[in-house]
Amino acid sequence: MASVTLEHVKKIYDKNVVAVHDFNLEIKDKEFVVFVGPSGCGKSTTLRMIAGLEDISDGILKIDDRVVNDVEPKDRDIAMVFQNYALYPHITVYENLAFSLRLRKMDKEEIHRRVIQAADILGITEYLGRKPKALSGGQRQRVAIGRAIVRNAKVFLMDEPLSNLDAKLRNQMRAEIILLRKRVNTTFVYVTHDQTEAMTLGDRIVVMKDGYIQQVGTPQEVFDTPVNLFVAGFIGSPQMNFLKAHLVKEDSGYAVELLGSKIALNEDQNQVLAQKGIGSKDIILGVRPEHTTVLFDSTQNAIECTIDVNEMMGSELHLHLSSKNGDRIIVRLPTVDLTKEQRSSLAYGNKLYITFPAKVVHLFDPETEASLING
Repeated sequence: MASVTLEHVKKIYDKNVVAVHDFNLEIKDKEFVVFVGPSGCGKSTTLRMIAGLEDISDGILKIDDRVVNDVEPKDRDIAMVFQNYALYPHITVYENLAFSLRLRKMDKEEIHRRVIQAADILGITEYLGRKPKALSGGQRQRVAIGRAIVRNAKVFLMDEPLSNLDAKLRNQMRAEIILLRKRVNTTFVYVTHDQTEAMTLGDRIVVMKDGYIQQVGTPQEVFDTPVNLFVAGFIGSPQMNFLKAHLVKEDSGYAVELLGSKIALNEDQNQVLAQKGIGSKDIILGVRPEHTTVLFDSTQNAIECTIDVNEMMGSELHLHLSSKNGDRIIVRLPTVDLTKEQRSSLAYGNKLYITFPAKVVHLFDPETEASLING
């Protein structure tokens, strides 16, 4: 197995187009790291540089302690799974799995052992005699992953392997990749634009935007303590609500004023803001839909809203609300404890009230977009 280290790695295309800027990351042996971000953020380009399919314009790439900038892909001891499966259509599943091993002139018995073992791990033994066109999308993806498994490579690279599958199959394959990781126990680098995949699969996730790393951390760290507006809005579904507010520094501590409501910040938040020497200023307040409390009657400091859309999601409702000054707010409301009367009151145009405790709010500078608390 192997570690992967990227030191000040850059990718510059023709006409001085920079796709990846000063990328620094150390991926530990047997770690599962996910690169996540919107299309065009540089995540697949970075993966392809690790694979050797893209030249590195500047910086150093190491697998273990070996610099591999100029090493051919076939000599890097990596295995890659592509978005489009990249199977040979004219040969069987067995032959697809065995192909790279035969190129290496491996012993026939060892090839057979590895193919059968990979097929068993992935549950595709019964399909070994079929050709790819006779398989479903999920089955083809298992074969593509199987081709990586048989290599016994030091590092597995996966470039959006589930993006061509429907939602139900993606959920199933996510679970299978988690199980696969436990059985294969190697180093994984996985690319996706789907933050749910990133949160469920990664030991750590690397959030990217415009070729820059925005934040690196465990899924829980990135969810709980986003360092800027982009990370806060990208991670989480539905995304975090952002509201214009004003931070007030008082003798008793800091408070946030918004929409006629005033929220006194807690001791930890006060301490961080005081250490940074932050005074009263306009801010952007962030609060996640699941951290927002719905009230059916007005109380002190509650924010009055109007219901625009009510989405029934089964175990919860997604309420799209408008505040008095036009802020759009999404709230996740569990249905299990709602009375019949409360359900009937959640119709378009009706009023309700929301509130949230200080511990769940995020504070951002409207100019730099950086968190005032995290980082």
